[in-house]
Amino acid sequence: MTVVATDTPRLSGWLKYEEEPSLGLCHEVVTINEASAKTLVTGTVLGKVTVGGKYKVAVETASDGSKVADAIYIGNVLGNDTQTVAAATDTKILVLKRGKAIVSKGALLLDSTYDNDAKKNAVYASLEALEIFVQPTI
Repeated sequence: MTVVATDTPRLSGWLKYEEEPSLGLCHEVVTINEASAKTLVTGTVLGKVTVGGKYKVAVETASDGSKVADAIYIGNVLGNDTQTVAAATDTKILVLKRGKAIVSKGALLLDSTYDNDAKKNAVYASLEALEIFVQPTI
């Protein structure tokens, strides 16, 4: 089949409901710091490093605490859906940090190390503990 068009992920693709979005109750500006340069796309699941409290892309094999899902990347502080984060540089980003919110399971972006249902379900349970409810894609 020929590809006719492609599209980039958008906030509306994964965030299906948020309580009082005009108040920003569920959002927070956090600091991300990655060992190597990364491009973040809206919907990327993030973990929080235990020591220092900075964020990074959640990776199942991480031993620094960041394998536990703690937020979902919304965009940069200027409102863009994607952002390149330079290596070893503190960068401010906007995340979905708490609920009440509903997100689409199939549209969340997980690192490839979450390669089976048990690992993915652990991510979803961590998000649901934050009242970010993960629902099947409609």
